[in-house]
Formats: sequence, C-alpha cells, structure tokens
Amino acid sequence: MRKLILSFVIIISIMISSCEKNKVKLSLQGKWEIVNISIVEVENGVKIYEENYLGKPGDYIDFRSDNKVYSEVDGVEDVGNYTLLKDNKVIVEGDTLEIRSLTKSSVTLFLKSYTNSTSFDESTINLIR
Repeated sequence: MRKLILSFVIIISIMISSCEKNKVKLSLQGKWEIVNISIVEVENGVKIYEENYLGKPGDYIDFRSDNKVYSEVDGVEDVGNYTLLKDNKVIVEGDTLEIRSLTKSSVTLFLKSYTNSTSFDESTINLIR
C-alpha cells in the first residue's frame, strides 16, 4: 500500500510540474502586426459607414512595458499611453477597449463609443504576432 501511495504522489507531482511548464503567460505587451481594423458608424439606428482596413506590411501596434503604445497604420506613426485594467480592458489615450480574445499569437480589441442612445461607432482591431 505504501508503494502505491508513493507512486500516486510521484505521478501527481509530475503532472503538476508538467502543467506548470505548459502555462503560457498571456500578455498584451509586445509588437503586434495588424491583420485588419473594422470600423462601423451607426446614426439613429442606421449604419451610415463601414470600412474594413486590411493591414499592410509594416503596420503594427507595439505595447511597451513603460505603458507607451507605438503604432504605424497605413504609413502614419503615432505614440500614446495605455493602461491595462484587470477586467480584460485596456485604456488607450482615454478610450477603453475590451480585450475580446488574447492568445500568445493573436489578440482582438473592441471599442464602442456612443454619441447618444441610438448612435455609436464600433472598432474591432485584429492583431497577430
């Protein structure tokens, strides 16, 4: 019985160690390539504008450890500040974006800004590493 318990403890220890090694710390920090940026504008409940910008070579968003975010989109460079929130949100230059999905190789960010109860703008940003 003692051998059985010892074997069980060893197997559990190996499994826990293996799980710890396979954990990936997901982070928004780093340089991401832009796959696409989808923009929709709705005014009084009617869609008035829609655009899907496909990322070009050289387009990126780079979230740095000093809470600065650098970007280049369609040849236009920009730098600003960002703050990560605990509830899957990130504030970028005053706009609060929802982190809809985050893996080690992709992220989807979503922003919805209301003008009034029936008018708003939505932006979805898809990025890859």
